Amino acid sequence: RVTGVQTCAMNINGKNGLACLLYIEPSAKAIEIQPLPHTYVVKDLIPDLTNFYNHYKAIEPWLKRKEPKAKGQKEFLQSKDDRAKLDGMYECILCACCMTSCPSYWWNPEYYLGPAVLMQAYRWVADSRDQFTEERLAWVNDTMKLYRCHGIMNCTNCCPKGLDPAEAIVHLKNECEESYAENWKSVIAGEGRKNAGRESGMMYA
Repeated sequence: RVTGVQTCAMNINGKNGLACLLYIEPSAKAIEIQPLPHTYVVKDLIPDLTNFYNHYKAIEPWLKRKEPKAKGQKEFLQSKDDRAKLDGMYECILCACCMTSCPSYWWNPEYYLGPAVLMQAYRWVADSRDQFTEERLAWVNDTMKLYRCHGIMNCTNCCPKGLDPAEAIVHLKNECEESYAENWKSVIAGEGRKNAGRESGMMYA
């Protein structure tokens, strides 16, 4: 159901995808196989995805609450309509095919979060159970983190799960525009102090 464990992501005949799924037209020509483009290569077809996972960690991809569960409460419930808003985002398997097909990520990998991470950032903004929506939007509302996306759709075209990161990024930009408040800088400063010791960026000397 989840197309394996995403470890077979690579570039085949010029297109990013999962080797276990990507269709190859029958041909006498040799099949060209490359590691995911614009990544540091550990060995052979194995890319170093440290930067990708650090960006993912930076968005704090877990449910954040300001109000604890009531006594006897086992879980935070949501309506079927609210649950449906997460469809097309939670299925992401973090294979990095979309990230490494994006020119904006090639040019600014240490700053631009990239399509997969931004889609997951919106997944938590859209979650009715999460209570840190303002803080999440304030943090991502940045020229380099979010607005390097120019909507060329490479991410959507190559997603092996058929997801649409480009659409999620549009929704995220709209949320930032509609919710913007003058106090966001102080909100970011307050949240940033909590993560002072967290590793991020490319971490290369």
